Amino acid sequence: MFYIRLQKLCENKGVSISAVLKELGLSTGSTGNWKKGQLPKGDILMKLADRLDTSIDFIVFGEYRTDLDEDEKQLINLYRSAPEKTRYKLLCDMEKLVLEEIEKNTKK
Repeated sequence: MFYIRLQKLCENKGVSISAVLKELGLSTGSTGNWKKGQLPKGDILMKLADRLDTSIDFIVFGEYRTDLDEDEKQLINLYRSAPEKTRYKLLCDMEKLVLEEIEKNTKK
């Protein structure tokens, strides 16, 4: 259910739904309808997904609907679970590894 996923995403960010809505300049009046199973309009879903660092697919369906394979999904989940300052290092290390592999393969 949308509202439960939204609530959990907010909890993971350490904020309340009301605080997120206020921050985005949105009314809290619709949350009652969301609790009953209604979905917000697309523009509101986009704002919420962006603010909570997730996708509309995840908020609405509870899963990421992409063409990513399981390894790619695992990489994304590992990246997202890393502390903020570790993320930059992960990106730099991965970029270095990929460039080294490309260089090795072009020399063959």
